[in-house]
Amino acid sequence: MNASVAPAAALFPLLIGIPDDRKATVTLRPNGALGYELAGNARIATDLPPAIKRRLLRVVFGPGVPLRIPPTLHARPHVNAIGDADVCGAALRTLEQHLVQHGAACFNHPSAVLGTARDRAADKLAAIDGIWAPRTLRLRIEEPADVLAAVEREGLRWPLILRTAGTHSGKATVRLDAPADVRAGLRGLAWGGRDLYLTQYVDYRDPDGHFRKLRLALVGHEVFIRHHIVADHWMIHFRDRDLRHLPEEEHALETFHDGLLPQLASRLRAVADAIDLDYTGIDCSLRPDGRLLVFEVNPLMDILTNTMPEPNCWDAPVRRIGAALGPLLTDPARWRHPVQATAGA
Repeated sequence: MNASVAPAAALFPLLIGIPDDRKATVTLRPNGALGYELAGNARIATDLPPAIKRRLLRVVFGPGVPLRIPPTLHARPHVNAIGDADVCGAALRTLEQHLVQHGAACFNHPSAVLGTARDRAADKLAAIDGIWAPRTLRLRIEEPADVLAAVEREGLRWPLILRTAGTHSGKATVRLDAPADVRAGLRGLAWGGRDLYLTQYVDYRDPDGHFRKLRLALVGHEVFIRHHIVADHWMIHFRDRDLRHLPEEEHALETFHDGLLPQLASRLRAVADAIDLDYTGIDCSLRPDGRLLVFEVNPLMDILTNTMPEPNCWDAPVRRIGAALGPLLTDPARWRHPVQATAGA
């Protein structure tokens, strides 16, 4: 729904982008009503207190739908929910131009979001001491041989991870162990001519044979742990959690602030400065040599949603993150991109 009249309580525009392909996913809500979801947008405000939600005016725009914000709100701080440069690139660029024109402060500035595309983020993070960011290429190919040519040209080593741009949660992702796997891997992706990411695979299996993934949340200048999953394979998502290792995760959640965080603080500050977002997730793994292997930095990560029956060990981390995010959203003076000079100034 596009905005035309601003309710008195709506102080900040909440920018929601229509994907470049102009598609929406229709959903059935618990009350039986139909809803919709737009890919590429973060659930920034979904799980926040009503008092904060009432201060946000939803503005939906993108290909085919102009960005219309009430003139009285043009200079007000903006909250950007668009989080995927590969899915909503057009909307991000439109918002970028709007902010230049009006000089408004912006939470999760679109220029920073555009810089989180997997290849660009990997290049930024690779320059940080103590961070291991596997090399990532963005490819536009015509046939499987183009993948092989890119591997040879760029000096990559097998195995590699191949994924369709704009996908997450392990969707449209395959591991290629050898050149002979490329053709079958592309068939499995159903890539249909879309851009691809080719990433150097890292075997991050620990000495006990398990894989461990940390999810951290950057909220302003603070860092929180969201989860610590132990699994028996390399592509880890929440459903892959091996509950036999739940005590280890509980210990990690309880001790992170006073234990691991001080060890990682300086390099995580460098990551936050390089990515330049006010709020984002980081998926990573601490290696035996002390390096932090970073898989992804992504403002779309579902951090505040906890579907596990209460009580559970994730309640407290989620509460802490939400308690930090709410006040940050309504305090533009703390944002990384405050009010700037307008294009005509």
